[in-house]
Amino acid sequence: MNAFAVNPNDIIRLKKAGVSDGVIKEIVNMNAISRALISVDEIVGMKEVDIGDEVILAIVQQGNVSSIELDQEDAKDRVLKRKIDRLELRLDIQKKEMDLLVEYVSRLITNPDLIRLVHEGKIAGEDYAEIVKYLKQYARDEETGDYSDNGDINIDINKVRR
Repeated sequence: MNAFAVNPNDIIRLKKAGVSDGVIKEIVNMNAISRALISVDEIVGMKEVDIGDEVILAIVQQGNVSSIELDQEDAKDRVLKRKIDRLELRLDIQKKEMDLLVEYVSRLITNPDLIRLVHEGKIAGEDYAEIVKYLKQYARDEETGDYSDNGDINIDINKVRR
């Protein structure tokens, strides 16, 4: 049996089950079945165990949300949707910022001048590894405790190593 629409057979079943015309009319007027608040099978089942029309009607009325309540729910849904949209936008911006930072750090690490200083012996391979480590930690916003508070990684690019 379809619980999402009241058809003539459903009305007949309700009447045969002993549901009064007034309750049937309220069920139809409130769209209780089409909104899936209650099904014909459930109403017939209640009547079969002698649940009165007043109780069935109370169930239908309790489930019948007023237009004011629906408007309030819609307003809450719109607020929630705006919050979700803003969070998604914020995440998108953060992702773009992170992508730019990764690109920037990658360019710093593979900077031709930095590579040239390593090849010329002005920066030792170990120092270059420290620079790379520092830049990666900085880019990931990780603690850079191995370095001084001002970001100095104690590498002198002016001294020539042999």
